[in-house]
Amino acid sequence: MEEINNIHWHDCEIESVLEIPSKDMLIFNVQYPENWDKNHFVPRGIVFEGYYSQSVDEIPFEGNPTILSASVVSEVGSSFQESGYFKVHIETNAGDRFVTAKSITVLNAHASI
Repeated sequence: MEEINNIHWHDCEIESVLEIPSKDMLIFNVQYPENWDKNHFVPRGIVFEGYYSQSVDEIPFEGNPTILSASVVSEVGSSFQESGYFKVHIETNAGDRFVTAKSITVLNAHASI
């Protein structure tokens, strides 16, 4: 699993979210900040593997939501920790998302099926 703090979450613009149930996978296709100093963004996919659930609590919003921050939500003693799952809180400018999965990786391009 890629270390969550090594992913540049802030300013990622969510363009689409793709769920692939047969592979237990959830993919956020984003515009990823490659170089903040030059305001350079590239298409990337943030992949949640061993995907268990997603909860979206956002207001109606014009345009694509932008990620402000992401952090692992600790649930001490939960069955998720014992089986390798973790829950990520993703704060956007439209509200909150929570994803429960086993691992996170970043693709060098958008994902599609």
